[in-house]
Amino acid sequence: MIVEVIAVGTELLLGQIINSNAAVIGARLADEGFDAHFQVTVGDNLERLTGVIRTAVERADAVILTGGIGPTQDDLTREALSAVTGRPIVRDAEHAESIRERLTRIRGYVAESTLRMADHPQGAETMPNRNGVALGIAMEHRGVWLFAMPGVPAEMTAMLDEQVLPRLRIASGEPAILRSRVLRTWGQGESQIAEALDDLYTSTNPSVAFLVSGAEVRVRISAKARDTSAAETMIAKVDDEVVRRLGPAVFGRDDDTVEAIVVRELADRGWRIGTVEASTLGAVAATLAAADPDRGAFAGGITVPSIAVDDNTDLAARATGLLQRGRSTLDSEVLVVVSEARGDQVGPRSTQTLVVAVATPEGTRTRVVGLLGDRARVREYAHDTALHLVRLAVTGSWWSD
Repeated sequence: MIVEVIAVGTELLLGQIINSNAAVIGARLADEGFDAHFQVTVGDNLERLTGVIRTAVERADAVILTGGIGPTQDDLTREALSAVTGRPIVRDAEHAESIRERLTRIRGYVAESTLRMADHPQGAETMPNRNGVALGIAMEHRGVWLFAMPGVPAEMTAMLDEQVLPRLRIASGEPAILRSRVLRTWGQGESQIAEALDDLYTSTNPSVAFLVSGAEVRVRISAKARDTSAAETMIAKVDDEVVRRLGPAVFGRDDDTVEAIVVRELADRGWRIGTVEASTLGAVAATLAAADPDRGAFAGGITVPSIAVDDNTDLAARATGLLQRGRSTLDSEVLVVVSEARGDQVGPRSTQTLVVAVATPEGTRTRVVGLLGDRARVREYAHDTALHLVRLAVTGSWWSD
């Protein structure tokens, strides 16, 4: 079943309110195994809103609208549904009286426009709103289900879960679920991974997608099936193949972050880690400390000024000096150092060069890292690189220069 999502509100277009409802609805639809090909945001304009709904009806099996069913003049979703379906607007007299009694009790009066929240196209089902006043709307038009929900997130989410999704399950006739797994990789670029997995990308079920996050490339595997067990079986086969092709570049899955892995490996060995950072301004220490609230694997960090260095500066020597400083100050078996960055010009592009050093009871290694971008980008990638080099060093894998 293809479900289109329409978020209504000029404030969404202007960025005054973040469109969180569309994200929530999209996630719920994915969990249910429904296909969502389009998400549309439209302002409070009757002509444009009507046109968007008509387009959605032509290409979807169901349409979910959020927003535009409040009491004010710019709440136009009811009128748009009336125009698209040719059904006149009628009022739920019982609900209107309920609104009048409730608001009179709370405020002492009720504006007549507030009663619009009891209106709906004739013949539509009304959906109760346990967290608010506006009635939801469910109706079928030319074989397509149309649902209108409030824009207030708390009201929308409850109505989605309790009223809309159960109706969609019945309408679909074939309950299905969608499950996804994310394989986290480091050390290979997006294009390199895409080339290695090229033929897997053409599959639609399971499907494979690539997501870039800092220095990591994540491979998302999604499968649709009638039950969770079947979906997980489909995913496992692709997972095995991805690992076979990418090898040690795959370091974790789903929420298994590099810092969580580092802390776990340190705790298993009874080691503690300290940091000495220049280019990363203490970011590596902050990440490790946040990942280690209880285990005691983080021994502390030193942040040193990132002084300007010239082309002749020996960054390896600088890193060695920082290692010695860390050893004399921090009580830890493992030490990671990130040196200052030296700017270099490579053709028309600027690159930053720095050194990451890691010392463990099993040895010490340094790596020269060249990164493109401004200081903020260099800090982000240097932070990720340092954590991954620690992961490799602590597990005894080290790294190839």
